[in-house]
Amino acid sequence: MKKLILLLFSGIMSIASFAQTKTMVYGNLGVENVNISVLNTQYGTVSNAQGQYALVLSDNNKRINLHYSCIGYQDTVVGITPKQLEKDSLNISFRMRKQAYALKEVSILADCPHFEGDRNIIMDFEVYDGIVCMLQGNGNKYRLLLADVDLKVFDTLPLSKHLKPTRLLKDCMGNCQLMGSDSVYQIDLQNKTKPYLATERNHYNAVMGDCLFLTDHHLYLRSTVMDGFSTMFYRIDMATKQKQPLFVDDGSDEFKEFIDEMKFDAANRPEHGPSHEDWERFTRLAWFRDSSAHLALMRKKLVYFDHENNQIRQYDQNLNELKSCPIDYSQKSDWKPQILQDPAKNKFYTFIGHWLHEIDINTGETLPKAKLNVDIYSKVALWNRHLYILRRQHTSAGKLRSYVERVDV
Repeated sequence: MKKLILLLFSGIMSIASFAQTKTMVYGNLGVENVNISVLNTQYGTVSNAQGQYALVLSDNNKRINLHYSCIGYQDTVVGITPKQLEKDSLNISFRMRKQAYALKEVSILADCPHFEGDRNIIMDFEVYDGIVCMLQGNGNKYRLLLADVDLKVFDTLPLSKHLKPTRLLKDCMGNCQLMGSDSVYQIDLQNKTKPYLATERNHYNAVMGDCLFLTDHHLYLRSTVMDGFSTMFYRIDMATKQKQPLFVDDGSDEFKEFIDEMKFDAANRPEHGPSHEDWERFTRLAWFRDSSAHLALMRKKLVYFDHENNQIRQYDQNLNELKSCPIDYSQKSDWKPQILQDPAKNKFYTFIGHWLHEIDINTGETLPKAKLNVDIYSKVALWNRHLYILRRQHTSAGKLRSYVERVDV
């Protein structure tokens, strides 16, 4: 048991150290590197080399679903009832079942166009107006690979080592931005003589970090408050510089519960248990709430996915509501709260279980398009009915393998 608890805290502690409102879920899955997470959140852990894992859950009056996923194995969802959460610890052990891929399943790498990074791993990618840009590096050398929609590389752009690149961004105007350790660089994919222009990272985040998209008259932005529990959408008139509130996804009730939980943990933390910082970090993860509200531009119309009120709303740019419809997918227990837009086709998609679904924004219904082995940690992008996925996995020799694959939807 103590070995399992080491997965969560650096010091050795006993089950009695946890407050009675916490439940330790632990077990053995027989496979290493299995992702175990609370369904539809980013809170979770990974099984160790022996297949063991441990995860602390907050007491809850609702059923909690744990999602077990690993490349090459079937995903499994295990439900935990409120009565089970009354226990101090709960053993959930089983053997992960290997995935038997059908010939038509798009998750078979051999059937999909793909590009692999070899020793220079693919760190990140983005799609810019039909150009797939991949950031490749090995810690000493970095470069950008420019590929067509079939992932065939047609050009490269070397990057100076001092840039220390970490990932790629797409700004509100569709430009390529390279995130470094302390600066953000705008990349000119067409001009190799002046390939990048630097901006201090904090300044960039302050000015551009919340920007969504730009129209002829307005700049649309998204900001989060209350530690991300609430999201506000607003726009700025480019002529008058006036700020106009648009929509709010209100998570104040959840935020109040989160603060109460923080106060409870501070008052009841065991004297010889984890530090205050460890408890605070855990509580924030346990109460993680990713606001799934989404605002997009489609053919000069605003489309607002109001998941709080279970509606898809369409507006003109004068904010006159054109139509709305109830959402079909958000009530499904295996819905992953993420909206994807194909800017080339003006289509919207979401993940329900293992399937990528196209969303009909006029009816709220969804249509399954492709069965995929994609978890919530994978980087994905859509362009012209092609879904691009960045995958990472460790080989039997312990080396990291990374590749970008394309799936036709």
